[in-house]
Amino acid sequence: MTNNLDLNEPNPNILCRDFPVLVTGGAGFMASWLVKYLLDDGYKIRVTVRDMHNEDRYRHLTKIAERSKGSLEIFEADLLNPDAFKGCMTGCNVVFHTASPYKITGIKNPQKELIDPSLEGTRNVLEAVNKAHSVKKVIFTSAISAIYGDATDIDGLEEESFNEAHWNKSSNLKHQPLGFAKTVAEREAWRIHDAQSRWKMATLNPSLCLGPSLTNYSQSGSFDFIRQLADGTFASGVPDLQHGLVDVRDVAHAHIFAAQDEYATGRFLLVNEVMSLLQLSKFLHKKFGEEFDFPRKELSSRMLYFFGFTKGFSRKYVMENVGKPLKIDNTRSRNELGVYYKPVEEAAEEMLRFILDYNMLK
Repeated sequence: MTNNLDLNEPNPNILCRDFPVLVTGGAGFMASWLVKYLLDDGYKIRVTVRDMHNEDRYRHLTKIAERSKGSLEIFEADLLNPDAFKGCMTGCNVVFHTASPYKITGIKNPQKELIDPSLEGTRNVLEAVNKAHSVKKVIFTSAISAIYGDATDIDGLEEESFNEAHWNKSSNLKHQPLGFAKTVAEREAWRIHDAQSRWKMATLNPSLCLGPSLTNYSQSGSFDFIRQLADGTFASGVPDLQHGLVDVRDVAHAHIFAAQDEYATGRFLLVNEVMSLLQLSKFLHKKFGEEFDFPRKELSSRMLYFFGFTKGFSRKYVMENVGKPLKIDNTRSRNELGVYYKPVEEAAEEMLRFILDYNMLK
């Protein structure tokens, strides 16, 4: 089954081939798929990258453009430069703001690596939108971590499942800093949006994105997630953790659907299925066999509490997430955007095959 919105029949007042479309951070994991789909359908695409001299990071986009019906322009733009987006936004009627850091591991300075580029980047892009009078709609890529930080965030709420009405109130600079960055950035986006009335906005909150990449230079933290299930990091066992998962291509399509529909505004959770690490590991083991050290069991909460730091889990994270049930409601994205979700098992398999094909398993 395929997604049911026809890309050949866009709303002429929103996503229109007569006007260029801007995609910030267009060489990213999800954004590359978004750019590909738009190019294949004949749109005029402008993409921002951090460094135009590093052609390896966006060469895959120029190759896609060469064999597509659309056109592509590359602009250099630093999220922390308030004037960086003026030129590339002129004449655009839709802006997809996808540029934002996404690091799960190896974070040394969360303020500098996550918070500043997320928050200041949001301000700089949306203030440029305020000055670009051609822009009618903004599609803002947020994350599920702006909805909740820990599984226990649901405690005390009336609902049993997380939905678009919820905001992450548990993350901070020291605990789940990525979720904190996503939350403050999205809140700032809504503050700027609500202070004006010319342009509309939809924010998309995807869960962990799985699937193949269009480039082997992708720096998405999702690759670390799958890689660690196969490289022996968790050979002794995985925590009893549940994650919302979604195919990256479904997320890219959802961005287009949100841009095409004039009435698609507000927040949209993008998740297909909640799975435990062990469930996902068992599926990958079935597909790839004994060649890799996939985990076969779950570690006890007690063991993780005392030794979790060796696996990158703080004691607070263990207490608030390990062994806790997780439910996520994707009704709005299915009913209002028309997203039909692909099986996440297939996306995980394709992602690991991509990792192996490009010798990315260390």
